Amino acid sequence: MAFAYRLAAKLGVVDVGGLVDSLTEDQWQGWIASAILDGWYNPWSQTAEILAQLNNTTNRLELVQSADPKALSRHQKWKSGAEIARQLTDYMPKKQSITKPETLVARLERFERAKNGKR
Repeated sequence: MAFAYRLAAKLGVVDVGGLVDSLTEDQWQGWIASAILDGWYNPWSQTAEILAQLNNTTNRLELVQSADPKALSRHQKWKSGAEIARQLTDYMPKKQSITKPETLVARLERFERAKNGKR
């Protein structure tokens, strides 16, 4: 559902549900493929944002509880969700680039089925 909100924001649409309902399955998959290929949607972004918040909250707590905050802050790493998303995808095995949109859509469909517990 996060992708639906990103797509609506990109298109300037307020009614996210109406936008989703107006698209056919092929159009929906085409938008996802286009977003990934064009680089404005990263499926890891939600996980990355949560990890960044955890990292930075932990850093804040350590600073508050530290006897020497200046010394501690030199060793801490503050990260954005975008930095963590890049790190998550950098560790993924590199595969050959996909040249056919149909192949990408098929992979995305398999990913969605697997994510929902279907094989």
